[in-house]
Amino acid sequence: MIACAVAVLLVACGPTTSPPPPPEKMSTSYRVIGGVSMGGIGAAALGLLRPERFDGVAMLGGPLDAAYFQRMLDQFVTGGWCTREQLEAILAQDPVKLNDPAIIDACARPATPGKWEHPNDFNHWHTTNNGGTFDRNSYGEMMTDLSLAYGNFLTENPASPVAPPGVDPERIRHFPADFCTNPTVVRGLKNLEYNPDGTYDAITFCDGEPTLFFCRDTMERVDFCSDPSNITAPMPVAQEESFANTFCLNKGGAVRANKNDDTLYWLANTGRVDPCRQPRQAQGIILAYDYNRNGRRDYGEPVVNNSHERYDDVGEDGCADAFENGSGGCNTSGGAAGDPNHDDYEPDANPFGTEGDWKWDPGEPYRDDGLDGVPGSGDVGEGNGVYDVTSGRKTMFALDGKTNFRKLDDAGRKRVNIVGDGGIRDIFNLGLMAKHLFSAVKALRPIPVGEYRDFVEIPGMKDRRTGNFNPWNRAWRNVPRDLLTLYGKDNPTPADLEAGEGDHVGTASQAVYRFSVVFNWVASMWPSLERPATPFGGSGSDRQRVETFRSEKLRAMWEYSIALPPGYDTPENADKRYPVAYLLHGYGMDPQGFMATGLITDAYVMDSDVQLRPVIYVFPNGRCCFINSSTGGRDCRNTDDMGNDLDGVPGWERECNSGTFWVNRRGYTPGDETLYGDAFFELMDHIDQTYRTVPAAEVEAR
Repeated sequence: MIACAVAVLLVACGPTTSPPPPPEKMSTSYRVIGGVSMGGIGAAALGLLRPERFDGVAMLGGPLDAAYFQRMLDQFVTGGWCTREQLEAILAQDPVKLNDPAIIDACARPATPGKWEHPNDFNHWHTTNNGGTFDRNSYGEMMTDLSLAYGNFLTENPASPVAPPGVDPERIRHFPADFCTNPTVVRGLKNLEYNPDGTYDAITFCDGEPTLFFCRDTMERVDFCSDPSNITAPMPVAQEESFANTFCLNKGGAVRANKNDDTLYWLANTGRVDPCRQPRQAQGIILAYDYNRNGRRDYGEPVVNNSHERYDDVGEDGCADAFENGSGGCNTSGGAAGDPNHDDYEPDANPFGTEGDWKWDPGEPYRDDGLDGVPGSGDVGEGNGVYDVTSGRKTMFALDGKTNFRKLDDAGRKRVNIVGDGGIRDIFNLGLMAKHLFSAVKALRPIPVGEYRDFVEIPGMKDRRTGNFNPWNRAWRNVPRDLLTLYGKDNPTPADLEAGEGDHVGTASQAVYRFSVVFNWVASMWPSLERPATPFGGSGSDRQRVETFRSEKLRAMWEYSIALPPGYDTPENADKRYPVAYLLHGYGMDPQGFMATGLITDAYVMDSDVQLRPVIYVFPNGRCCFINSSTGGRDCRNTDDMGNDLDGVPGWERECNSGTFWVNRRGYTPGDETLYGDAFFELMDHIDQTYRTVPAAEVEAR
């Protein structure tokens, strides 16, 4: 006993135990990125490309799921044609009939939409006025901006990332006055489905949204094709109104449909090609095959889609369901019914299935015949032993949120939280795209995630008295850190549709709910972080400001908006630091207008019952930079030093129509790139150097 007592002074007596392992730490950046529409696409691209910079990624009306977008583009937006054999039979009978919608629609093959998808084909696009006017005009501008950002999705041209092969990129950078009547002709451009031997010329063409006329008494759409002469020679714009008035002579006269006054009629009838009127909008990034050689794209003439080598979407086992043996292989004589190898893609039941997932996967058979699909043509990629797609699609898949989330290691998946939402009737099916990304999150996350069919389903967010969505409370501590909300009624009324129910932005209430989710999710991200005092530190206008800085990546001054939280400027918080949320605006918006959303949080930051965490909100500028045609100067602000809107100052021209999509721009020619994506991370560094942000750290708990 004495010996043991003495020994205690020197060493431990009896059995020894190992010290407990140190607590596991988590890398924490105290920054999140989010956005709406184009901004949601950008948030997914930037946030999951550089996940070490963020603790969370929020995509409202996003992301651009690469595989799903490829399906939508090929099968719907640029699809829906008669077969080559059918078109050639019509051509042999009467070349004029290629412009007759009654003849063409009888053999056209629009793809069958799935649940919540809109029916679409090239001649009939789904449109909306929810969150903007998205008609054929805006489709054309948006597809051009997407191609400028990522590269052309339909064709490959070594001389230009965006112009189709054989087309001078300067001709589509600045459309000549005769673009619609004097198309560029590209000879010998083959395509397996519609021009395998190069017989038909490909041409540039014009498109766009025609003015919608209807008869006042009958609400009948004015049919310009009712006069066969307009099928042969489409009517000039100057004669349209006179024709409409004659057509409606005994029906109350003709009315121009107004998207605001005639919303439901406008929604039901816009988006269509009218082959019997001359189109007005130059379409520079797509070619069409001129079967009847009349120098224009007629209604039945297909657009060129040489986007990828042809493949069989049968899964990595290389075997279609009908031949699967149930052990991961094939039976040459056929297999059991169903999906014996369990590789069919389904976002809920099998999110990593590769059969029917709308993209080529290693192991799937493909024809190494180049992008045109024609053996022996010498096209891009032919015979090189690898599966090829256009560079635009390659970029899109490299920035794909679902793909990049799957690349994260266990620590990264644990650290980066994901929020998504979307309307079930979103014009671009962005709600469905969010679901496809979230399927990977749900499958790979070791803890439960939240997937909800309405905002009130989020735990703790349903007001007990009214049954309405009420997110301004402390229940967010119990909400899953990863959540997806799909909004919209399954059976909307006409009044619902008119209000935008389940659409791109949603109703006014749904739009507010979406932002409310993001602000509360951000504020509850770091429960262990010190919360500075929040007396009202100056007016909201003092704390919300538009700032600029010199961007070396853009080689110009670049603007952003910032909303500092209540209390940021008070003396007692002089040494306090704040987390940062970067919110990216939508297509056609600007940071100053988007900044107003930050006011939503002010009252709840100071509310003693809610105590929303004070956060610095930064709203970058997603509009393209200006180039001065005379001096070559660059300016990435929306206004100059005198406060003049640069859109109205002579000599200044934007690099795109309405948005950068927040990625490095490919441009019109090699060397025309603009590093918009890289500039965003440069902005992050600028914010850290300029404002009191919380530095990244390794912590035991957020």
